[in-house]
Amino acid sequence: MSGTAPVDRLNGILAPHPNRVELTGPLRSLTFPDRCANCGAATTGRLPVRKVFARSAGYRRWASSRRYQGYRIDTARVPYCHACLARDAQERDSLALRWRRRLGGMLIRFFPAVFPLGFAVYLLTTIEPPTHPGDPAGGLERALAFVFGLSGAGLLAYAWWDTRDCMVPKQTSVTLAFDFSPDVSDILDHAQRRIYTMRDAAFAEAFTALNRDRIWRPDPAAVRAEKRVWIACVVFLALAAITAAVLNR
Repeated sequence: MSGTAPVDRLNGILAPHPNRVELTGPLRSLTFPDRCANCGAATTGRLPVRKVFARSAGYRRWASSRRYQGYRIDTARVPYCHACLARDAQERDSLALRWRRRLGGMLIRFFPAVFPLGFAVYLLTTIEPPTHPGDPAGGLERALAFVFGLSGAGLLAYAWWDTRDCMVPKQTSVTLAFDFSPDVSDILDHAQRRIYTMRDAAFAEAFTALNRDRIWRPDPAAVRAEKRVWIACVVFLALAAITAAVLNR
């Protein structure tokens, strides 16, 4: 089945290969043939292909605003032969380059954490030693230092988490032989749905045959139900706007 692939705002669009299929279900449940996705040679090796997608991709793009909503990293374990794996290793971004990108992003995101951590350290330095053994000293300062230190640590943790995409290597000519879209399922769908594009025709035919029970076919009843949901939402918003205008007169 063919369809229009949504734009992935963080990692480009689907590779424009002629072989396309739209399947339901998660990536980890795919069944692959024992042949290389790039050249078609027999193989049993797998390569984890990772892609970064905006969280608003798929049906969520209709319900989300245009502001940045974060991202997610999806992985498919695709079969490749040893020759293609070696070629991919030559074209792939080095680990050092990816770490430099991540450290640059982390330094920018670490900056807001300087203020709460610095204030926490300052509070701890202002605590005077107790005049008598066993007397509590600086209880308020210690509590405030803990709160600000915890907030600073949270900012550091967020900086580490939000830069995970820097460690995802860019697609190579090998990994682009098998490409996949984000989840393009609709609101009323019960499972994920993705579009897959493949360069090698023989691999595409074998892959489609192995996953033929998951090929997505539009359900006319579901399409009509989705239209009714959107119409009901529009009518409700219109009635709410009219009611608010009447009450505010």
